[in-house]
Amino acid sequence: MSLIEFIILAIALSFEALVVMHGCALKNKIPLTKGMAESVLVALVNAVLLIVGIWIGSKLKFTPSGIDPETSSTGSLLADTDGLVYLGLLILVAVRLLFRSGRKSRQVQPYDISRYSTALLLGVALGINTLIVGLAVGFRPVMSNLWAASVPLFVIMTLMAFLGVMLGRSGKEIRARRYTLFAVLFLLAFALKGAFWG
Repeated sequence: MSLIEFIILAIALSFEALVVMHGCALKNKIPLTKGMAESVLVALVNAVLLIVGIWIGSKLKFTPSGIDPETSSTGSLLADTDGLVYLGLLILVAVRLLFRSGRKSRQVQPYDISRYSTALLLGVALGINTLIVGLAVGFRPVMSNLWAASVPLFVIMTLMAFLGVMLGRSGKEIRARRYTLFAVLFLLAFALKGAFWG
């Protein structure tokens, strides 16, 4: 996987952080410095969960590291199975996001993010999708340097979460469903590209 793919993946995973942090800051206006610290905390939790997911997925995948799918029919079959698992897990996350966005009232439940413990738990809650995506990515050939996966997610999610805090503090409404649909489109494009075009 290339760095640009991880950047696209990070953008897709960060839309939900923007929406949730916006809803929290809209109800509980916190200082910008604390909002930045909590955005960093949420992003850090998600970056760690992405790495954990990739590591677990790489251990569970069907294709052994010594088999070349190009030269072995068994390896090719196993690689196809890995591709189907990868596609299925990403579609699962997309369906989860679509289900939430399809509710009649797409209002985010606000949490009191003035406490770091709440922000930490919020990061874990947002990180469920990140962990599943990490599992999916682990079923594909991944860069040996996992920093290439975690750093873009950490940076982009920090910025998106903090943008949500700033918009929430200023009282600006956002269309949560639109951002969720963007995330779904990014994920589906990422899933189809990885499953069928390598």
